[in-house]
Amino acid sequence: MISIILLLLFIFSALSVPVCEGVISGLYLFGIKVFPGLFISFILTGMLVRILEYKGTKNAVILVLAGLMTGFPNGAYICSWYKKNNPDSRLADRLAGLINIPSPAFLISYVYITILERKISLLIFLLVTYLPVILCSVIVLLKYYDKPSDEKMLSKKLDFRKAFKMFEESVNASIETALKLGVYIMLFSVIISIIQHFPVKGIISELITCPLEISNGLYIIKQSRLPYLTDLSAIMLLDAFGGICIIMQTRCVCTHYISIKKYICQKIILCIVTQIILLLAYVLKLL
Repeated sequence: MISIILLLLFIFSALSVPVCEGVISGLYLFGIKVFPGLFISFILTGMLVRILEYKGTKNAVILVLAGLMTGFPNGAYICSWYKKNNPDSRLADRLAGLINIPSPAFLISYVYITILERKISLLIFLLVTYLPVILCSVIVLLKYYDKPSDEKMLSKKLDFRKAFKMFEESVNASIETALKLGVYIMLFSVIISIIQHFPVKGIISELITCPLEISNGLYIIKQSRLPYLTDLSAIMLLDAFGGICIIMQTRCVCTHYISIKKYICQKIILCIVTQIILLLAYVLKLL
């Protein structure tokens, strides 16, 4: 381990220019584009799971709805919470990779406006993105849905003092988690910056860098000037997959409650279904 750290220090020292550029790029990406919305969504998600736990609610449909609304990596975090409170359930392990997707705010403000530049209908774009998630989630819910327990849960009244305590706990947990995710974003920005300084350019460089981090990857796809359908297919594919950085973030927030191997398999299935839906939309001349 010491040898690896010393080797990394040597590499970062020898490549100080791309490392500094990557750090600046990562800080800008995290501080300006990711953190503001992510921090609020973390607080709201933390409040949601604490209220559900306090009330004894185990409605799995809420997992899907919350995952669709809150975005990376909150979908997986909610599944992790569900698994923690329902250790015998197999549902959360099967849902984490499906509902851990970009939030509507990220898709509209960054992907649709900045990357796609409104080249297709917003409704079609959201439909192609979310329909595969909904279809796959419905199948999983039908197969692994947890039947309500026969035990009667006592209804607990949530007063202002308890709600404020939950809010404080959510804020503290959100700060810690958001900072951890910021480190991952900055680290992957550095890796991308180093790769882009290598003499290897063109399609090989793009194939290596695009899957690493979703925001940088989408921008690289936009700059590559691919044919329209290929460009759209690559964008939708990365939206569904999320990138290796998201996998690392998911592992960070989910600890040992969610299987990363199963998560990756679910992501691959979601990518395949997304491409099928995209192809159908193209055949039907909706794009």
